[in-house]
Amino acid sequence: MSLHGKIGRNDLCLCGSGKKYKRCCLAKQSASYSLWAQQRDASDQLTRDMLRFAERKFGDQIQVAWEEFNMTELPVPFDAYPGEQQIFMPYFLFHWDPRRPRTGREASRRGGIVTRWYELEKADKLSDMERLLLEQATTQPLSFFEVLWSEAGERIKLRDILIGTETEVVERSASRALQRGDIAYGQIWTLQTLCILGCTAPISIPPSWKGEVIGLRKKLRKKIAKQNRDLTPDDLVRHADAIRLTYLTIRNRLYIPPQLVNTDGDPLVFHSLKFRIESPERAFDALAPLALGQSKEELLEGAKFGKDGKLQSVEFDWRKKGNAKIPSWDNTVVGNIKIAGRSLT
Repeated sequence: MSLHGKIGRNDLCLCGSGKKYKRCCLAKQSASYSLWAQQRDASDQLTRDMLRFAERKFGDQIQVAWEEFNMTELPVPFDAYPGEQQIFMPYFLFHWDPRRPRTGREASRRGGIVTRWYELEKADKLSDMERLLLEQATTQPLSFFEVLWSEAGERIKLRDILIGTETEVVERSASRALQRGDIAYGQIWTLQTLCILGCTAPISIPPSWKGEVIGLRKKLRKKIAKQNRDLTPDDLVRHADAIRLTYLTIRNRLYIPPQLVNTDGDPLVFHSLKFRIESPERAFDALAPLALGQSKEELLEGAKFGKDGKLQSVEFDWRKKGNAKIPSWDNTVVGNIKIAGRSLT
């Protein structure tokens, strides 16, 4: 059985004890899942209560928070990114603070304005579990995590690409969506004896984007180069905006269709122009010189001819000399010419 597959009760336990799973770690995992369920319920209840509080106290500020989350005064509409509320709402509840300075010690002070006001209103009414949840939500950094393995519906092991730590988290839904090599932008909470994903972005970032995250890591390391040490979670908290900006860049590129350009870098706009012609042969003779670098004989190799030997149809590329972006190229295709009977396209 694969380490990342579903383990049966009578399979050998993954811990290497040589015992069957049902006689070894099953009871421990059942207990951890029970604890996970309790903490997840507490987290969901706390979030619902904070959302009601935020709507009452800060409902008119949600657009401002959305703009600051996206780092622009003209963000795309909220509904343009399906599921984005699962990463934006934690930002709004736990981190958003319009008065927080961008630099200096105060830039990384604990909690956003919604959390601080919520704690003041609730005062001594919060349970120990709720205080722990708020502490983790407001102090743990958001980062990029590479999936090392995933046991669907159960747990997932993640490596923080920025600081290198590895964590096994109990997670039901994300473990079904994420595959080995995928990258998740989110936050890990440590709750007593287990770790969970406190929040995560709705998109599974493809492995091809890892280079973008590694580029961010290089920039952050440069900021502490004189201190001769590795990046720490505190560094990620201080540079949360830079980390989120990288996520936004990746998100936008994944959601927004790429701009089509030709090899000269000019916007690619497709046009089809059709003409009536008197003779395929005369049209071919007039237009063949546009196929730069190819002789008439080469162009006619794929042509069709009638029983009388006359040209019926031919198709070839319209080329121009050189290429603005790639100097080593001899020519650039700028269009396609098709002659068929009395029609020229």
